[in-house]
Amino acid sequence: MSGRVLITGASGALGRSVVARFLEGGDRVLAVAHDEAKLAELTALAPSDSLAVRRVDLSDSAAVASLFADAAASSGIPRAVVHLVGGFRYARLADMTDRDWTYLLSLNLETTFRVFRESARAFERAKGGVLVAVAAPAGLLGEAGVGAYAATKAGVLRLVESLARELAPAGARANAVLPGTMDTPANRAAMPDADPARWARTEDVAAVIHFLTTPAAAAVNGAAVRVPGSAF
Repeated sequence: MSGRVLITGASGALGRSVVARFLEGGDRVLAVAHDEAKLAELTALAPSDSLAVRRVDLSDSAAVASLFADAAASSGIPRAVVHLVGGFRYARLADMTDRDWTYLLSLNLETTFRVFRESARAFERAKGGVLVAVAAPAGLLGEAGVGAYAATKAGVLRLVESLARELAPAGARANAVLPGTMDTPANRAAMPDADPARWARTEDVAAVIHFLTTPAAAAVNGAAVRVPGSAF
């Protein structure tokens, strides 16, 4: 199945793998991110008729609404939306600053709300569509030092579950993917003594995300799919 796919957070390590996987599947991709320079690097993956890039501030409701409206006007409502935007802060709650809390809430939850809202409006008009969001295992269990991060990722999961039920009458779906620690340059730098062979490869996470947007996954709705790598 191919068509137009909108991918947010497309310029990160996982984003690049997700963009590549959908292009391999024959989709035309609209890649969205905040970093214009990194978006420009993505254009080397495919010709402009297969891959378009756009810088968007997903914390701005008007900008997100404009993104979806322009996408629909130029090539129709996307068959799938993949929301990859997110961030991490490690801190005990006693030590967490207001700035850390606001960062996690804005990046992990508020962007999700805005993208989900526009996706819901678009899919209900189209009578179909698939949304996949990236959450984290921390959303299932809050551990010491990641309470605020876990709370925002749990919020993503609850939004996915609710949206799945709201979209079902329109024939649309919403699911979440929960990767374990991924093998990225940033994680290798942050954890130099760890064994990256036990981490989830971004290509494997991308493959699961792609699968969830295909007809083969038509019965999967409101799910939280874990992709732990070999460290499970």
